[in-house]
Amino acid sequence: MASRTVFVGDLHIGSGAETNWYQKSVHEPLLKCFLRYLQENARNIDELVILGDWFDLWNYHPFCAPPSVGLIMDQNPGIFQRQNDGDFISLLDEVRVRFINGDHDMEVELRDINQALASRSDNKILPGHGHDFEKGAVANTYYLNDMIWAEHGHQHDLFNKPALNEENPMAPLPLGYFVARIYCHFLQKRIASTHRMDAACVAGSGSTSYDSFGIKLHDLIAQLMQQAHRGEKFNPARIILDLMLQHNRNNLLEFKVAGKSLAEVHTDGVARFYPNLITEDNFYEALCEAEVAYDGLGHFVRMHFINNPHCKVAVMGHTHVPTLSLCGNGKNHAYANPGYFCPSQPDIKDLRSLPGFVEVEKLDDGTCKVYQKAVVGIFPEDIVEVATLRVL
Repeated sequence: MASRTVFVGDLHIGSGAETNWYQKSVHEPLLKCFLRYLQENARNIDELVILGDWFDLWNYHPFCAPPSVGLIMDQNPGIFQRQNDGDFISLLDEVRVRFINGDHDMEVELRDINQALASRSDNKILPGHGHDFEKGAVANTYYLNDMIWAEHGHQHDLFNKPALNEENPMAPLPLGYFVARIYCHFLQKRIASTHRMDAACVAGSGSTSYDSFGIKLHDLIAQLMQQAHRGEKFNPARIILDLMLQHNRNNLLEFKVAGKSLAEVHTDGVARFYPNLITEDNFYEALCEAEVAYDGLGHFVRMHFINNPHCKVAVMGHTHVPTLSLCGNGKNHAYANPGYFCPSQPDIKDLRSLPGFVEVEKLDDGTCKVYQKAVVGIFPEDIVEVATLRVL
């Protein structure tokens, strides 16, 4: 059997707060099944690439400061302590593991992950590319291995890519960070009103489409046009925040933010941190990036293949939508998205969404096979193949 590279992403492991998509009671047994699968097949696996959002530092109620990575690991000993029944510590003994930063963990430094793991393992997590264990989070954005390119995907999302303007005291946190925190305020009320325990009990809670947040693309564009007709500067941040507050029936909220010069931020002051998301000069490009929050990454995958014709397989996460498709007129490019690993319990039960991953197998004739797989239970036979493509 040829060696395979395994891609998984959007695990969203948090501290166990009720607004976290990942909940131990639901997702840890499924994740352990996946980790055991990797260990049992280690001889045929070149490496595991975690495509970002391994940890979740966004999905917390506005009144709560998000946790550190060390605290998240301490709160999840079943997967971050040696258990010998499926855990990251035991996996590191047998499989090389790489990590790419996503948006929900864009401030998590690789050195901090390895420092937190140091007392548990002699092995280290590698960056997405290269072997620099000190690679900064802002630079740790992609994986490249010959014909395979992988990234989280948020770099193409107008509202979730890092905000790197120096005058922004919240940098690199983007507008999407505040969208997520406001959503958690709404989600907490929804959990309480339906007498549920946490986000994992709420069907559809893991959707990342801005439609589900009450932010319709046509409303955003219509209000941008109104601003233009009034001769005003485009202010999409203000529009998005207003639409969310209206949809979620919230008044102005106060956010507690960890590790920033501003420990507390109010919604009425957030928009001023993101003044030039859309301008007259970047209008078309910005709208293409805005559309990622609604229709996914297809446009940017096609652009990647046009600009990098030698690339055969592109793997991205971020959208939480599992995908495996050929791109272009021939069969020489494929796009794969593993989906996410923390669908709600009702979605898993009804098979609307399942924890998933992608495997890419390089063959001796220069072609490769791409496998879309899902975890439907906790036993070895519950790792199922959903779809397969041969890339010429």
